Amino acid sequence: MLCKACYQLVEFYWQADRLWQVQNNFPTIYFDQLWVMAKFKSPLSNLIKALKYHSHSRAGQFFGQMLYFHLNLNWSNYDLITFIPIHLQKKKLRGYNQAAIIASELALWNGLTVSNLLERRKNTRAQARVKSKTERLARLEGIFRLKQEFRSKIKGKKILLIDDVITTGATLNSCSQALLQAGAREVYGLTLARSVHL
Repeated sequence: MLCKACYQLVEFYWQADRLWQVQNNFPTIYFDQLWVMAKFKSPLSNLIKALKYHSHSRAGQFFGQMLYFHLNLNWSNYDLITFIPIHLQKKKLRGYNQAAIIASELALWNGLTVSNLLERRKNTRAQARVKSKTERLARLEGIFRLKQEFRSKIKGKKILLIDDVITTGATLNSCSQALLQAGAREVYGLTLARSVHL
């Protein structure tokens, strides 16, 4: 997916908890740690965009493997994996949820169970297309909820929540809030890259 020369250009964060970079955006932050693999810069950003907007779904498998090999996490600290949901209309248009592909591939490598725990209640404009930081932080409140069939299955669980790119952290925070309110013990964010354009 990335040639050797391009791979060497990826700016990895190498195992630092990045929670401090977004926690001041919220009066309450609902995830316990934030693991980010790399900076959202070319060539990595180009491949992420190909995955999201140009039907390059195989890149999601590649990213799942990258997360496993570049983030030396103790996977036994987590009970299960889930991912940021997209609205059914958007999934129908795109053909897949890119975060779900990444999460499923990661689960093949680390042996954890991946479950589609959350649903998105409204088909809002993509966060990447919202330029106002204030709007990004406010617009996702109450958008996500736990699927009814999982209510008895996540109580007391430590959940790893997967997304592709984080900017303000609003999406991760809103999903984490929904998981904690439904009974999860802890939520940990894990993303491919962090964009800092805001």
